[in-house]
Amino acid sequence: MKKILLFMSAIALACIALPAFADGVTFDTINSAATRSSDLSRQMLVMVFGDVVNNPLQPANVSFIGQLYGVFNGIIAGLAFIWFMGVTLRATVLTGNRGKVFGRGTTMMAPVSSLAGFMALVPTPSGWSISNLAFLWMASIMGVGSANLLTDKAADTIMDGQSMIMQPVSGETISAARGIFDMYLCKAALNTEQSQMHQYGSSSTPPMSVQHSTDGKEIRITNGSAICGSARLPETTENSSGFSFSVPINSAPLENAQNTAFTAINSTLSASAENFVNAWLSYQDGAQSQLPDVESEIQQAARQYEDTINAATSAVNNEGTIRGELANYLKQSGWISLGAWYQSFATANQKVNDVAHQSPIVTGPSSIGEVGVGRLQEEIKTALLAQRKNSTFTPPLGSANMPGNDNLDDAQSANSALIKVMPDMQQFTYKIANYVMTNGDQESSTQINPLLQMKAIGDYTLVAAQGTFTAFTIAKAAVDWGNGIGIGKLVNAVSGAGYIAKSVMGAIAPVVYFILLILISVAFSLSIFLPFIPLIYWITACTTWLGSVLIGTTAGSLWAATHIGTEEDKGSRANYGYIFLIDAAIRPSLMVFGFFFASLVVVAIGTLLNILFLPALANVQANSVTGLASILGILMIYARLCTTLVSSAFSLQAYLPDYVIAWLGGREAAQMMKGAVESARNMFAGFGGKAGHTPGIKKMDQNKPAGDADGFK
Repeated sequence: MKKILLFMSAIALACIALPAFADGVTFDTINSAATRSSDLSRQMLVMVFGDVVNNPLQPANVSFIGQLYGVFNGIIAGLAFIWFMGVTLRATVLTGNRGKVFGRGTTMMAPVSSLAGFMALVPTPSGWSISNLAFLWMASIMGVGSANLLTDKAADTIMDGQSMIMQPVSGETISAARGIFDMYLCKAALNTEQSQMHQYGSSSTPPMSVQHSTDGKEIRITNGSAICGSARLPETTENSSGFSFSVPINSAPLENAQNTAFTAINSTLSASAENFVNAWLSYQDGAQSQLPDVESEIQQAARQYEDTINAATSAVNNEGTIRGELANYLKQSGWISLGAWYQSFATANQKVNDVAHQSPIVTGPSSIGEVGVGRLQEEIKTALLAQRKNSTFTPPLGSANMPGNDNLDDAQSANSALIKVMPDMQQFTYKIANYVMTNGDQESSTQINPLLQMKAIGDYTLVAAQGTFTAFTIAKAAVDWGNGIGIGKLVNAVSGAGYIAKSVMGAIAPVVYFILLILISVAFSLSIFLPFIPLIYWITACTTWLGSVLIGTTAGSLWAATHIGTEEDKGSRANYGYIFLIDAAIRPSLMVFGFFFASLVVVAIGTLLNILFLPALANVQANSVTGLASILGILMIYARLCTTLVSSAFSLQAYLPDYVIAWLGGREAAQMMKGAVESARNMFAGFGGKAGHTPGIKKMDQNKPAGDADGFK
């Protein structure tokens, strides 16, 4: 019965694995992805282990590590033979006492396992044993090949125009899509009602029809008397700049994409409107079917419209070439080069704000003209309004607080309602903080990437601090120089202004330099250290991976030795080696997942931080007014939250493999370069901590009483 269950389980697992083979993932594809000559991880393994990586059984030369393994495997083989003799003697005695060879958990697999263990221990001419080569093969073929397939898939996805996160649709596009749907809904309802009336009589009211402009950029629905609405594309403006010349840009692809998207959204929403009217009539006739989810259809049509234009915008901006270079580099260099390309992945195929300005311009129905009875239209409008208010459609986090992107009547969002009741000083504080959080840009969405945002703030701060330092130093030098020339002496003799300026500059110089050094230290952390966090953790993870390969290949000899002996003596000691073998096969793939998971976590939690910042500010400040100091303190807290978030999220690159592999059983990770990020952070923090010892800042030494005096006179 147990064998039947095992056989059925094997068949079920094979059926589950069929989709993977259908997607083109076979051993040949994995092997082909792993044996690329330009792959950096494979080149690193060849550098460390030698030609045995390319030719495991017949390497061109014996490497340094191979010679060491030859001696080590001979030692382990000798110890294993002694162990086997002891186990065999014990088994012989037990066999004599029991009267049978196999029993009490010992089966025919015991001698087979012992033979396999000895065979795996015997060194090959290269010094490597079969067990050593098994771990190396698992790491160099299965591990590297699987990770390369994942990286190739990510690069192809970026090339296809897809971004890592689900981006929201702009409010202007959603409003336009709803207006277009209402326009076609008006047409479908009025024409349907007239067709029903014509069954019992005649009507002189002409039906609604679609009229296209000659250039195809405007659609109007009218019957010659009344208008259900119109939609037209905005005019494409020429490139402009603040210089006296402009660079000509070929806007034809963008215009073609606009026309294509405009035609598609009209076709889609026209069909949706007809379907909704038919569903409403069926519902009135007593059918139990539910009305179609119009809101989801409108949102999907609006998203498709923006995606089409965004793809054309990227082509005009030459982003396709950049994405192509990214994909080619990753496919040539392999998965191990992924950690150096975070910003390219984070910004690839991001919607630009210009997409929102390409939304159709929609006008509503006219209030005059002959439309017939219009009762069916009013009924459908009421049903549609109720459905929109109770729609279960959930937009992605960070959708812009635009009128077309919410279902509230008195406020665009909970935060906008909260702003209305906040004191003026708190509103001012929030506006400053919000400008810093969003870089003054809230047109398309409130999704932010804390790493890129803090990088920009650090750049601005560094440039401002350097400029202020230079300007103050020049001003101080100019005052000193002015006091030494004739005109300066004359001014000092009359008013003493030069001496006053020199005294003021000399008095505030230590404080100014102190503040500027602090700002430069903070800017260094945000502009330089923070963007390098993904790479630092990636190098940490790569070091751990290489350490795991070294440990696995070395421990392979001992793993083979654990198979020598009867099954009851072997116990579960060999299972640890199998877990390590799985580690070698999936750790690179898990590192790739850690990279992308960290990228998603940073944007998701960063967006959530922006959303929750206003309620937190309102609760913390309450009615207190502390001026500029509170604004600076709040911004410092926000910056620290962002930097800590980035550091914690990208640690997944190093720790996700350990967390996942721990599900298989207890396996200790190498944990190499564990404190690399903290060490780099302390280096930058130490620079700011030494600012208190800046030359020019006088320290007041406390007078200490001499001898045994207690300090009292």
